[in-house]
Amino acid sequence: MRGLTTLPRQHVGRTRPGARRSLGVAGQPLPGGVRPGVDPLLTADEVAELLKVTKAWVYAETRAKRIPHVPLGRYVRYRRSAVLEWVLALERQASVRVRVPVGGG
Repeated sequence: MRGLTTLPRQHVGRTRPGARRSLGVAGQPLPGGVRPGVDPLLTADEVAELLKVTKAWVYAETRAKRIPHVPLGRYVRYRRSAVLEWVLALERQASVRVRVPVGGG
């Protein structure tokens, strides 16, 4: 019976010179130069601090599937760019409903 064939050591885990590896998850830059899918994952504590809310509120929104999150087994993480996009969408949605009185009276 023959053993497993392996690649020569020089080919394992190497790319051609000057080539860049990409996971294909980066999107268009947001205002401020943040690229979706590239920024680090945040914990619930960090999201709470970012949004100036309690950690309990972050977890409640996560359970209700209203805030964008990434389930990692028993852990939950939040991509900063996704949370900021979500806040912008909420802001846009809220401003559509705002009525500004015209004229005096």
